[in-house]
This record gives sequence, C-alpha cells and structure tokens, in this order.
Amino acid sequence: MKDSYRNLLIFILTGGTIFSWTTVYQDFVRFFNLYGDLFRIYDCEIPNPVTTPCFYGAIAFAVSLLLIISKRYRALFYLLISGTIFAVGNFSLEIYKFYSTIGVKTSCSGIVTDNVFATPCFYGAVIYTLALITILFARKNIINNIYDFFHER
Repeated sequence: MKDSYRNLLIFILTGGTIFSWTTVYQDFVRFFNLYGDLFRIYDCEIPNPVTTPCFYGAIAFAVSLLLIISKRYRALFYLLISGTIFAVGNFSLEIYKFYSTIGVKTSCSGIVTDNVFATPCFYGAVIYTLALITILFARKNIINNIYDFFHER
C-alpha cells in the first residue's frame, strides 16, 4: 500500500478513534452522574454505555487503528467492511426509531436530539465508510491483483 493512502487511513482512523472514545467517555460520565455506578444495566432512563453500539464501534475503531499501524491490511480490510455494515446498520435502525417515535426523540446514547444526522452514530458511520472507501481506492486494482492483495501482511 502506498504511504499516502496508509497515512490517510491512519489520519481517518485516529480521528474516528478519538471521536468514538470521547463519545463513549461522555456517555459513561453521564450515566455515572445519573446512577452513581457503572454496573446497572436494567431499568435505566438512559442506556448503560456498555450496551450501546457506540461502545462496540469505539472498540472497532481502536482495533482498526492498531491494524493499520501494524500493516495488517487484509485484516483491516475485513474489519472495515464489517465495521461499515455494523455502523450503517445501527444508523439505519436509529433513523427508523427516530422517525417512528412521537414526542421526545433520542439518539442511541439516550441524548435528546432533534436531528438524527447530528448523532454520534451518523458520524461514526460516515468515518467508517470513508475509511473503507479509502482502502478500496488504495487497492483500486484489487480485481486484477486479488492474490497479491490477500497475501500482503
């Protein structure tokens, strides 16, 4: 992989990792301030951050960043595909819930919002999709060089 694409992926995934863990941290602080502990799962007004897609998306961003740094492109490619499907799927579910709810509308983190496109799920899906598109452009000859692509480290 060319250094320019690799550096761009590092930049995108670093931004995604910082954004996602900042969001998860804020969710944990909000949850702890409301309930006084982090182990409560049931009967909560806002979801425990461990049960939200944001938490698992943040883990995927961190693993993706480690994979690009360690030059494990094949594993990164598959993680970006599955991470994008996960992110877009969760955002689609959030859109459905947002527009089918009457009254107060919340994001997946339990934050009241009036715009589904201003939620962390939307930004996470966009960042993950951008990273996937970047790795696809980096390997634009993937069909011609499929053997080389899947046998790179």
